[in-house]
Amino acid sequence: MPSNKVASGMLVGGNVLVSDQKEANSLNQKGYFGEIGKGGKLTIPLVEALYLVENTKLRVSKGKKVMDFDTLLAYAEERDAGAFVQYLAFSDIRDRGYIVKSGFKFGAHFRIYERGNVPGEDHAKYLIHALPENFSMTLTEFSRLVRLGHSVKKELWIAVVDNDSGVTYYTLGRVKP
Repeated sequence: MPSNKVASGMLVGGNVLVSDQKEANSLNQKGYFGEIGKGGKLTIPLVEALYLVENTKLRVSKGKKVMDFDTLLAYAEERDAGAFVQYLAFSDIRDRGYIVKSGFKFGAHFRIYERGNVPGEDHAKYLIHALPENFSMTLTEFSRLVRLGHSVKKELWIAVVDNDSGVTYYTLGRVKP
C-alpha cells in the first residue's frame, strides 16, 4: 500500500477490522498498528484507529456509512469516557517517534517501545497511564500505579492532558531508603 493510499476498515464493537491483507500488512508492518489475526485480518483498537483516521491512513465504516474523526471519537467516548484523553496521549507519543501498543494486560493504557525496538522482538520499556489534569487519586490508587510499574519491570509514566490538549509526562517510581 503506497503511503498515499487509505486503508479501509469496518467498525466491529470496540475495534476496527481491516480485511484486505495488503492494507492490513502495510499498516501493521510499516507502523506496527493493530494486531494481525486469523486470515491476515488486522484488528485495530479505537485509539489507534482515531490516530490513523486523523492522519488519513484509514477510512472507517459502520455498516455502509463512513465515519469521520469526530463521529469515531464520539463512538469511542460512548464506550470509554477517557477515550479523548487517551487519544491525545497516544497521538503525542506516536508523533515523538515511539511505537505505542495497548497496555491493558499490564493495567495501564499503553506500553511504549524505545525508538528502533520492535513489538514481538523487543520488550516495551515504559507503561503509560493517561489522565486529565483535573483527576483525583487516592494514595492507594497512586500506590497501585507505582507497584504496577515496578512489578512488570517497566518505567511508569503518567501522561497528564491539560484543558488545552497539552500533554505533560511524569514518571512514577519506587524509592528504597
